[in-house]
Amino acid sequence: MSEGHGIPASILEAITQDGTSSPTNPPPPSAPHAHRHHHLHPTSDRKHGPLPAAPARRESVTRLPKDILEQKNELGPKLVIFMVGLPARGKSYVCKKLVRYLSWSGFNTRVFNVGNRRRVMATSNSPPPPPPLQLPPAPMSRQSLLSQETSSVSSVGSSSPPSSVAGESDTASTSGSRLALPRPSKARSVASMLLSKISGAYNGPVPEPCPSPIMNVPAGVTTHDAKFFDPSNAEGNQVREKLALETLDEIVEWLRTGGGKVAIHDATNSTIKRRRALLDRLRQEKGIKAMFIESICTDKRVLDTNIQMKLQGPDYKNMPPELAMRDFLARTANYEKAYETISQEEEEQDDLGFIKLINVGKKIIAHNVHGYLESQCVFYLMQMHIKPRTIWLTRHGESEYNASGKIGGDPPLTPLGRRYAAALAKFIRESHPPAVLSRSATQSNPSLQLSQPTILPSPDSVTSLSVPPLPPTPTSLMPKSPSILTDDNFGVADPRSPLAIWTSTLQRTYQTVEQLDESGEYDVKRIKFLNEIYAGICENMTYAEIEAAHPDEYAARQRAKLVYRYPGPGGESYVDVIERLRPIIIELERMQTNVLIVTHQVVLRTLLSYFIGVPLDDMPTLSVPLHTLYCLKPKPYGADLVKYRFNPDTDEFDEIGDTL
Repeated sequence: MSEGHGIPASILEAITQDGTSSPTNPPPPSAPHAHRHHHLHPTSDRKHGPLPAAPARRESVTRLPKDILEQKNELGPKLVIFMVGLPARGKSYVCKKLVRYLSWSGFNTRVFNVGNRRRVMATSNSPPPPPPLQLPPAPMSRQSLLSQETSSVSSVGSSSPPSSVAGESDTASTSGSRLALPRPSKARSVASMLLSKISGAYNGPVPEPCPSPIMNVPAGVTTHDAKFFDPSNAEGNQVREKLALETLDEIVEWLRTGGGKVAIHDATNSTIKRRRALLDRLRQEKGIKAMFIESICTDKRVLDTNIQMKLQGPDYKNMPPELAMRDFLARTANYEKAYETISQEEEEQDDLGFIKLINVGKKIIAHNVHGYLESQCVFYLMQMHIKPRTIWLTRHGESEYNASGKIGGDPPLTPLGRRYAAALAKFIRESHPPAVLSRSATQSNPSLQLSQPTILPSPDSVTSLSVPPLPPTPTSLMPKSPSILTDDNFGVADPRSPLAIWTSTLQRTYQTVEQLDESGEYDVKRIKFLNEIYAGICENMTYAEIEAAHPDEYAARQRAKLVYRYPGPGGESYVDVIERLRPIIIELERMQTNVLIVTHQVVLRTLLSYFIGVPLDDMPTLSVPLHTLYCLKPKPYGADLVKYRFNPDTDEFDEIGDTL
């Protein structure tokens, strides 16, 4: 076959089925995507020196095909997202959400944080630090208060070294450990205590700056105080503009040579001049598009939470709390002096494409947003909110196929699986009672007492996703009173909150929650998107039977489990399951109520990978055993996790840790 006339049919068939090479021409294990050519250089044993370099030639048609994920990252234009906004307005939160969603969707995405580059530069320019700064002693009551609270604060992402890449930011790191997560804590942070207890603590003078914008300060104190960010500080402005452009150069290099698809420029980018400079630089590159996301926040409660997170970031994590608060507020005031929101002038003159997020998604403005990636970002961000809720995830109880080692099919539960279902129903009723009033509330207000169980309707509906829809259950409203709101149970912000229950359409998942549905206490929906991966011609077989009957398919799956697609009509790969679950993820992001999802091994791996941030390459080997219940509480940095395991000796659930 001559060069340049397409890919052989056998290779096309191979990539359609499993994303790997044809069994007759497999790639070497150590280089699955290596290029192959018809010509080879002979050994260089000539006495007159090595052979001259071969003339440039077109690539051979025998080059191995790329898998679907490589194609997704190479086809179409690449994208740079520029964040815009004042400090503590949720920019890093938006960055982390986008990185998690786009990476899970198969797009190579990374955050490049200008603040990290600034800290690296400051560290390299600074001499060894003197002893730590000592503040004057505070009154005993306040000192005791702070010492008690400091021990309960965890600095998210503080263990990672400063870097401008890999999703790191001022407040947390998206590249942190995915398997070790902080336990949920009811303790209030130092920043919260400062805001509520130390009135006027940050009205004092800001520390005097050194002449240089790269300050040489004691250990434990930020390398740049608020004066560095003053718009009247010409030298500081010059350094910050230089760092922003250098970070963009790093982004372009990564997109060109590092296999990147989406890069996020995480900085304030708060002036028209800065944004135009960045846009002019990027427009010199072909095949790279730009989009700006401006985060605006006027909600004081959200701002207070963001400030607490900011004071745990790398600029302030080792700084005395009172000094950190004063400096941060002064820094923000300096930014506000020069801050320019994205304006109509930029819309008209610069042909700017942008999204404005106001108060964490309560209001969204999109202008001149075109393209698949940009549209995905808009649609995803429209679902964003910060209200607390709990997501419970589990596989079905043991099925007859689990006991016999077969895959696929639609088998019923075993007796052990039904015991798990009974224990799960009891656990859920205790954790999320459908109608619960505190004893003190009913005693003080007899009108709140209920003569019959009351079912709360859920404001979140997935009727459009249900296959088939279940009959509606009678509902009635419960009186709303702040006096009965509690947080006594982990994962229950409000015991009166409704709990949605989703299962697949396969009987083993529905049988796992059948007791909860038959009682009429909960709204159970059967959703086809949650079905197990379909194994095509390998359905209803054991892995030993597959290896014996289809050895080439078995070997192909072992080589590339993520992109391998089972042969036969309807056969799926992990990548196909990701695409199938995209509406589920969007719905989970949108929902503001608690939910229990009972599903299957591959689907559970995929969902956990999204919420915990497991890399796609590790997803197919993630351990998700039967009879294990995962409790997730979404947080700005990802999700808190608590894991429970069914104990067949007691028919109860035992808490077994907070790691995968």
